[in-house]
Amino acid sequence: MGVSNDADKMLFIGNLDQRVTEELLFELFLQSGPLLAVKIPKDKDGKSKQYAFVHFKHVESVHYGKNLLNGIQLYGKAIKIQFRSGLAVVRIIWVLQSLRPHSQYRNHFLHLITFRGRLW
Repeated sequence: MGVSNDADKMLFIGNLDQRVTEELLFELFLQSGPLLAVKIPKDKDGKSKQYAFVHFKHVESVHYGKNLLNGIQLYGKAIKIQFRSGLAVVRIIWVLQSLRPHSQYRNHFLHLITFRGRLW
């Protein structure tokens, strides 16, 4: 149909050991297809967080990468892989649950979800 959304080309990688680097993840996920980028966010002190985002060149590589690598052990910890768009759903549900039932913001969020159909 149209051009795919960048979020469709991304995976969220969780449960990372502090020793895991972007370079290590790049080499690992390259097995499932061409990559554009790997990012491990850092906290305000410059310490790596325990999750990363892997951005593939092609949408087809995303499912393959998840199926191929989900649960593998890196430094003794099994990585947990989710589709990037699933993260948006979790965040929006959390925001909606934290708002009062008849809040104008809650209604606005619900309208956006219904109208757009996609969260990213």
